[in-house]
Amino acid sequence: MFEARLVQGSLLKKVLDAIKELLNEASLDCADYGIQLQAMDNSHVSLVALSLRAEGFDKYRCDRNIIMGMDLKSLKNFKMRIQ
Repeated sequence: MFEARLVQGSLLKKVLDAIKELLNEASLDCADYGIQLQAMDNSHVSLVALSLRAEGFDKYRCDRNIIMGMDLKSLKNFKMRIQ
């Protein structure tokens, strides 16, 4: 099971908005210590490295390592539910 909750969801939206300008697709590596991403930008000039540690989440649970593929171009239509 994978569950990650941020108290301030707008922070994740800002991070993803910045990354989607550099990457079309990304693979998020989820493990018990947190979420990591490492990828080259579309023109192979810059390396994008992101690390979100489990301690930074309000609630975080990852029972087994998983990789989540994400099409970042489609995030422009994505609306986050912020409570």
